[in-house]
Order: sequence, then structure tokens, then C-alpha cells
Amino acid sequence: MVPTESTNQMDQKNGVEWRLYYNMLVTRLFEEALVRWEHEGKIAAQTFPSKGQEAIAIGCCLALENGDAVFPSFRTRGAMIGMGIGIAEQLREFVHSPLAAGDSRDAPHHSSWPERGVMPGSTMIGGHLALAAGLALAMQFDKQPAVSIAFFGDGTLGSGDLYETMHIAGAWGLPLIFACENNGSEMSTAWSKTRKTRSLIPYAEPFGFAARSVDGNDALDVYHSARWARATALGGQPVFLDCITFRTGLYSSHFGEVRPGIEADLAEAERRDPLKRMGDWLIANNSVSVDDLERLRRAEDERLEETFATVLAEVK
Repeated sequence: MVPTESTNQMDQKNGVEWRLYYNMLVTRLFEEALVRWEHEGKIAAQTFPSKGQEAIAIGCCLALENGDAVFPSFRTRGAMIGMGIGIAEQLREFVHSPLAAGDSRDAPHHSSWPERGVMPGSTMIGGHLALAAGLALAMQFDKQPAVSIAFFGDGTLGSGDLYETMHIAGAWGLPLIFACENNGSEMSTAWSKTRKTRSLIPYAEPFGFAARSVDGNDALDVYHSARWARATALGGQPVFLDCITFRTGLYSSHFGEVRPGIEADLAEAERRDPLKRMGDWLIANNSVSVDDLERLRRAEDERLEETFATVLAEVK
């Protein structure tokens, strides 16, 4: 007889906390595999890992509802996973599979599935923000009970598109959420060399945005903040979520680590790792054991390799 999961186990896996952990784990393992496969010469496309800041995309997407749409940044692969885009579907964009949804015509980090709420990104930093506002305007015109959410890093403060979009969104009360992955770096430049405050709330509030500072390394804080943001945006005021985090992974699979002198910051960030924190929460609340999480990690690693082999076979 095949063993079946108990009702309690199924309830746990359907719970918010478990889904946050699982989707963050898949995001991390997938990005690590993408970097590894590129370095092994199995794929050529560049990957921009989100290690250390996965909670932002996963927490926000879990807070959304049917009809909502996301505009990922080039580092927000977790938004694709959070919106239910499968690993095989994403891998097809990397290997130019004939089954790729977008015919592999764009960089894999700009792949989109509009019918499932994942909209295309932009190679120009901040270029997708106006697109997100345009979709929010369409939602407002059609009186849809839906929101548009765009992810971006704090380096986008150097883009005029950000301010122009905040101006029109605030003036028109669009159902728009800006989720900033505020990791304190513009590629290799520390935030203190480009602005006066780490917080971005002073930049957003003058445009009429409701703004909240969020612990971007706490998936539950992100989730509950995003639920508040969704309700606020639907009520007629766009929202700016300033998600404070720190990227513990590479800048990209091509360029490696480009930030000098970050050893102390990196050590502190690793102690506050969002995946570990969510795992510790599950263990402390008797939802899982350490062994359960280790078995899950091994199973997901194996699934990634099997999926990669299957997708590669499509192009031979």
C-alpha cells in the first residue's frame, strides 16, 4: 500500500508558512543550479541570483489574488516561481526549446506568461515601472478588483522612470504596488555613496504613495505587508514597500561578486538568511523537523536535475 499523508501534514503544506519556505527553497536551489549549469557549459544565458532576498518576491506573490499581475526585475526569478511558473517552463527559455512560451526571443529573466499574471520585464533599469502603472491604469478603467506590482532594486533611484511613474500613479490613485528590493547596492556601489538615507520612504511619500518599511529577510513580514499593500492600493492609494535586505549571492553568473569589502555585512546577512529563518520557524512550531527539511532539499535538487535533462532532450 502506498503511504498517504495525514490530514495534519496536508494542512501544514497548504499553510502560508510552509508555502513561503518551499517557494523560497525552490528559488534558491534553481538559481544555484542555473549558475552551476552555466559554469559547466550546459547553458549560456546569464543568471542574476537573488540569494538572501528571496522572501521579497515569494512573500509578495503569495499575498496576491487571481487577476493580479507582477512585473519582475532581472533579479526577481522568485516572482515567476511565486506565480506558479514551473521549472521546466522557465528552463525552456534558457535552452531555446521549441516549446518555450516566448520562443526564447528575450533574455530568460525577461520571460513572461501574461495570461498567468507574469508580465515582461525591461532591459533598461526601471523601464518596466511605467508598464506596471499602465496595467494598473487599465485595471482601474475596467474596475477590476486587481493590482499591478513591480519589483526593482534600490539602484533604480537613478532612473527617471521611477519618479515619473510615481508622479502619475500618485496623482491618479492607481492600484499599483512598488516592491523595492533595497539591498543597499548599485551593482558595486554602496548606497551611502549615492543617497543620504538607506530608507526609500522619503522618496515615495511626496508622490502620494502609502509607504511601509519591511524586513525583507522576514518572509512573514513581507507577506503581511503585501496583504496590507494590496488592500490599500485597491482603496485608491498606490503603495511603496521598502524591503530592507542584503544580497548574499553573486551579482551575476557572468560577473561574480563585484562588491568590495563586504565580508562583515555578508556574515551578518547570512545570520538573518530568510530561508533559514523560515525553516527555524517551522521547526520551532513543530511543523517539520531538521531531517524533514534536509530530505526536502535533496529531493528538490534531484527534481531539478531530472527536469533539466528532460528539457534538454526537447532541443536534441
